[in-house]
Amino acid sequence: MSEYRAKTTHELSRLSRLIARSGSPAPLGDPTSGVMLVVEQPVGPRVLQALDRSLKTVGLPQAYVTYASTGLLAHEILAAEPHLLVAVGPEAAREIDETEHPLARASFSTAEPGTPFAWTKGTAGLSLPALTPALDDEAAKRRFWHAFLTLKHLALRPA
Repeated sequence: MSEYRAKTTHELSRLSRLIARSGSPAPLGDPTSGVMLVVEQPVGPRVLQALDRSLKTVGLPQAYVTYASTGLLAHEILAAEPHLLVAVGPEAAREIDETEHPLARASFSTAEPGTPFAWTKGTAGLSLPALTPALDDEAAKRRFWHAFLTLKHLALRPA
């Protein structure tokens, strides 16, 4: 195991335990995948199942999925060092912006959903619509899915 992978796995395992103890769902996926999704809360089983199916469909089943409002998001981002950071919903976008990452070049809150942007020099950002409304509304589902498909193309780019 590479030194980066070992460091990242150790640090995010510790953060995951702290997140779970706080009552939030534990993060999912591989923190060293290079793709990190931040999902707005509350997160229920339907949201997680839909997200899991969507990630599998675009070929990213190992993407790291974590949640807004845990109080540890800034630490997770620094530990994971993703090459693609995705905000799922406006609350997740706001939460990422509130981490005040020192190298951030652009705001998630003002990003056009589905349009990638350079968040930092080495990390692309992508803002997506909220997933919860897309579970029960066809128009919201189309908006979400159209924006979500951008992930497939971004993940294919070399880091």
